[in-house]
Amino acid sequence: MTFTTPSVTAAGLKAAGSITAALIGRYRPTGIPRLGSKEDRALAYRRLLDASTRSFNYAYQFSCLQREAGRAAHKLLLGQLPQAWEVAGELIGALHGVRLCGTVPVIAAAEDLVATASDLDLNEKDGARFQRLTEAFVAAQGVFLDACREDLAYSARRWQLIRRYREHRFLRARP
Repeated sequence: MTFTTPSVTAAGLKAAGSITAALIGRYRPTGIPRLGSKEDRALAYRRLLDASTRSFNYAYQFSCLQREAGRAAHKLLLGQLPQAWEVAGELIGALHGVRLCGTVPVIAAAEDLVATASDLDLNEKDGARFQRLTEAFVAAQGVFLDACREDLAYSARRWQLIRRYREHRFLRARP
């Protein structure tokens, strides 16, 4: 006489399997970022910040050389054009990384940042207009950085009273 029937055995194996699968699913080794994890998002955000800064530096260099040296800088600028294209490709790739794992407010800020970076005209001859575009880019980068800090919980939350008090005290003490 057996006390276990095939259906009881199957139910026992199914329960043991689901418990084991739940334990394995919760296993998160340290140092290995998961898609959408805080570490993964921070890496994507940092990559976009680095790419946008590099893109801005190239645009600023192109515009300044164009205004100051004029036609004498054309050969130099033509030599750097493939590097500028590479930087633009890196910026779009970093945006796709943010779109893959970022939250909605961060993605919106990232798209605004990339749009502002693409508005920088490499052949801009008017220094005042280029300065306005530069200030808009810096402001968009600040908005993106604030959205990232909020998403990654680097900013003090409402219920973190001591942390908020220290932050306000620090900001008041700054010149």
